[in-house]
Parts: sequence; structure tokens; C-alpha cells
Amino acid sequence: MTREPTRGFLTLATGREVFLEMAADMALSLREHTDVPVAVVADAALADVARTRFEAVFHTVTLLDERFLRGRIRKYGVAQASPFDEVVFVDADCVVLGSLDHLFDALAEHDIAMLGEQLTRQDDENHHGFSTRRLMERFDLDRYLKTNSGVFAFRRDPAVVVMEEWRRCFLEEIQPRLRWSLLRGAWLGDEIAIGVVGGRLGLGTLPPPHVMYWPHEFDALDLDDPIKPLLHFIWPPPDDVFQRLVQEMAERRRAAGLPARESTPWHDEVVKLRRMKRRRQILEAVGWW
Repeated sequence: MTREPTRGFLTLATGREVFLEMAADMALSLREHTDVPVAVVADAALADVARTRFEAVFHTVTLLDERFLRGRIRKYGVAQASPFDEVVFVDADCVVLGSLDHLFDALAEHDIAMLGEQLTRQDDENHHGFSTRRLMERFDLDRYLKTNSGVFAFRRDPAVVVMEEWRRCFLEEIQPRLRWSLLRGAWLGDEIAIGVVGGRLGLGTLPPPHVMYWPHEFDALDLDDPIKPLLHFIWPPPDDVFQRLVQEMAERRRAAGLPARESTPWHDEVVKLRRMKRRRQILEAVGWW
């Protein structure tokens, strides 16, 4: 008798407790729009905190393998740690504004479906300070998967194999060959290896319209009538929007029986994003980005 695959949302928190606090806020916003279970992958220390402090938030807490607890490769271990067969992963630094349940539908056609697009050498776009065409030339690619890994869907067993290749590519190819690009302002995050491997393997993409707000859409964000269901903190939102988001987070925490807090990690996150925005604008002005 064939078993029905289990489904669930998954997020990640390792290192400092502020990331677990953000993951909990994200999960509470997500649970307003779904009945699908929500789990968190954490390191051993934060897993203990999640099981005690956030028992009412996460349905399951699982451990990230120690092989992934270094540098920018933590996300590559979420398939191995997943308690579900079919997964939609959502970054901890997100707020969910609407239903994401339809993203599971992409798994009818793909083992992994990333947010983004497959580019060819006819295209040349900026991805974290890198020219996608130059990346394709440097790594001998016909295609490059330009992605934001803040949300993606995967089937666990085949994704374990693919994510292991992400890990190998990052440690053996991307990090050694591109590390000096940091000096000119590029960002060597997990998505560059995903882009290279995604191009090689022809990984799938989530169907349009994209579910996530992009930076140029932040200023027009209307929380009473959002045009997209996912706000990823990749850009600083307008002050009034941010204040309302923080207020709504506090209300969800009270409803879940969580203690109030004087300040939130989201305030520190927005400060960093504002610095990043100014730095990006300077790099663009001098033609480095």
C-alpha cells in the first residue's frame, strides 16, 4: 500500500537566539494562512530553546547536521533534516501576508522548485554583485539559475542529493574562486552555488507570478491589500509599514501565550538593511554594482 507523502513548511534557525525569535515570528504569521504543519531546523542549542520556549509555535523541531554548521552552507542541510516528504521552505527573516499553500503544486513537476529564473548567456543580470554572464563563462555554464532562496519547494529524498552538490560546489568551487570578489562589494552567499548547480542540473522554478516582494515594490506595500503573500526582509520597508508589522508580531505572540519583549531583532535587522541600501546605492553610483 502506497503511503501518502507528508507535507509541511520548514524554516531554519542556527547560531544566535535572535534567529530563532525571528523564525517564531515568521511561523506565527504563516500559521494565520495555513493548516499545514510548520517545523524548524536548528542547531542543538537552539533546538532545546525551540522545544521549550516555542512549543506552541512549531509542530516539530529537528537538528541540522553538524557538517552544515559553517559559513554560508547552513541552508543546504534542510532537506536532510526535514521531517516531511514534501516541503516549502521559508526563511526566518520573512513575514507571511497570505497563503503559500499553492507552492506545493510545483512539486508535481519538479523535485526542487526555486524562486527565480533560468538565464542563458544571452542574458546578463546582476546577482549579488556578480554578472550572471561572467559567472556562466567562468563555470562553463549554458544556464544559470538566478534565485532568491528565501522561499522554495522540494521533495526531500531527491533534494538531499542536490543540496549535497550545492555544498560541494560552494566549498570546492565558489568560495576558492570567487572570494576576492568581496573586495569590490559582491556578496558571496549561498545563492551563487545554487545558481551554478541549478544551471547545470536544470532545476525547476516556482511558476509566476512571484510570491515575494522585490526591493522596488517595497515602497508601494499596502498591508491592508498586499499584492503578494511573502515579505522577505531583503530591503528596508517604509517606517510606517515596519511599525505596523512589529505591532502585529507582538499581537500574534500575545495570542500564542509568548512573553512580551521590549525590543525585537527586527529593529536591528532594519538598521542593517538601511546600511546595506546606502552601500548599494554608493556602489551603483560608481558602477561597481
